[in-house]
Amino acid sequence: MAPGPDEEAAPAPPRLSDMSLTRQISFWGFAALVVLAVAFYVWWGVSFGVWIDNGVYAVFITLLLFGLAGMWLMLPNPPAAAVPPSR
Repeated sequence: MAPGPDEEAAPAPPRLSDMSLTRQISFWGFAALVVLAVAFYVWWGVSFGVWIDNGVYAVFITLLLFGLAGMWLMLPNPPAAAVPPSR
């Protein structure tokens, strides 16, 4: 639904290209941890024929969660909505 004459259009969601260069590098570094986690798990399974192993899970989950958490923290923050003062 299009905004009415008294309504403001919602701001566009932030994009990765809006981030500073250092944040972009950090974001892609954390994304590399996710890729590394999956590659490690697949490599281990193919090399040793063992897909169920607590040690492999420990390495996989640690890399994956650090990567996902880091990517989430590096995402640009959306602008806060202006709240009119209460009377």
